[in-house]
Amino acid sequence: MAAPRVLLVFSTDGTWCRSVLTGFMDYARGRDWNLLHYHPAMDIDWLVETWSPTVVVTGPEFSGESVARFGAAQLVSVPVDRSEQGVASVCVDDERVAQLAAEHLLDRGLGNLTTFRFDESMFATTREAAFVARAKQAGACVPPGWGNPAYTQAERGENPGALLDWLRSLPIPCGIFTCTDGWGRTVPAWAREAGLRVPDDVALIGANNDVLECELISPPLSSVMIPWEFVGREAAEMVRAALANVTIAGRRSVVAPMAVVARRSTDLLAIDDELVTRAVAWIRDNAERRLTVPMVARAVGGGRQRLERRFRRALDRTVQEEIRRAHVERAMRLLATSTAPLSEIAERSGFTSASLLSAAFQREVGTSPGAYRRRARRHHEKPKDE
Repeated sequence: MAAPRVLLVFSTDGTWCRSVLTGFMDYARGRDWNLLHYHPAMDIDWLVETWSPTVVVTGPEFSGESVARFGAAQLVSVPVDRSEQGVASVCVDDERVAQLAAEHLLDRGLGNLTTFRFDESMFATTREAAFVARAKQAGACVPPGWGNPAYTQAERGENPGALLDWLRSLPIPCGIFTCTDGWGRTVPAWAREAGLRVPDDVALIGANNDVLECELISPPLSSVMIPWEFVGREAAEMVRAALANVTIAGRRSVVAPMAVVARRSTDLLAIDDELVTRAVAWIRDNAERRLTVPMVARAVGGGRQRLERRFRRALDRTVQEEIRRAHVERAMRLLATSTAPLSEIAERSGFTSASLLSAAFQREVGTSPGAYRRRARRHHEKPKDE
């Protein structure tokens, strides 16, 4: 029997695209699939007619009206959700991406939050709406974002004066969610032109955690990590089901973001209360230790009850919750960058046991330390053919 034909119509222009393909190939390796990758700009109609694929995996370039172009082949859409059009889809939880970005900026004590985007892409408008909703829920001031209907396409793309005016109009300090890392490249240069400092006046966070993109921006860009390799594996799992004669039409798989990778673009504490600022900074500087609330109070020179009251007033959380967050953030860094066993990770991030680390990690991050490590490794590994 001839191997089933699987066509990948997917761009390789962005790091996220290549990561999706890497995850797909990791899953597909060793399976009896006849794989063919084509760029969306090529003559897809001719290829479908002559090659007759069994399953086609399409990127975001294809609209719902393009379905008929693929004939009798079963379809998998990545990362655009086309499930309502009867197309199996693997997509990212864009609302959660935006919520993580907002919560990261709120954790820095920022009371002014807004967004920056270039176009009306579905993912961008979804992220913008969810970010604004989370910011307003927290009581933040949300001035109009760049890319909102108040700004015309011409102003966004061709009139830098309008961008400068927008930046100068923002209440300072202000946190800006740029929706993607690529769009985040634009803001720091124009912020400097507007006389604003990053992160002191405007703190920036993107999404995708494209390491090269983030590190090329000055200062380096904080970003929400999206496990694109896992998206690719989920798409391959859809293909496997289709080849097993399982109906996948309309099936939908939503992949959650992992966490925020903090870099210098959000390295600030915009808290009016000096005592709380000192306490947060001390906790983060000592996150490898087993911290207690009395230890923090002694270190910053304030009584425990006084510190607790002011913590709640400034940040709407307890000192113990801040300690747990700091420990988990340190554990996340260690899990992503070392091969140490979980017991050692727990000890080096202030937990008394691996089980306590696992419980706190599940509560704060929404996944287990092991699952986080596996996804982080796939995120940072280079494709096998590089």
